[in-house]
Amino acid sequence: MASRDRIRAVFADPQLDGMDRLYQAIGAMLKDGVAFDSAYAQVVQSGADSAKTWIRFCVQSASRFDEPPEESEFLAVLEECCREHVGV
Repeated sequence: MASRDRIRAVFADPQLDGMDRLYQAIGAMLKDGVAFDSAYAQVVQSGADSAKTWIRFCVQSASRFDEPPEESEFLAVLEECCREHVGV
């Protein structure tokens, strides 16, 4: 299983445009007090560009790990990035 530091390294070098918009979309809701799980679900279900970016990022990132990380760890790093992006 990938360590959280290894997951962070993948997020730090996403090799994909649009991650800032994804972080902003989720982060704006976090800033308004929405729980991460709910904000994440809303963005993914929206079908917007940020949702498509997330899907492309997940597919692309899968090949960068010897073993897939736990989903909860991967999402925890996404939450960190979103909070950092909007200063929450």
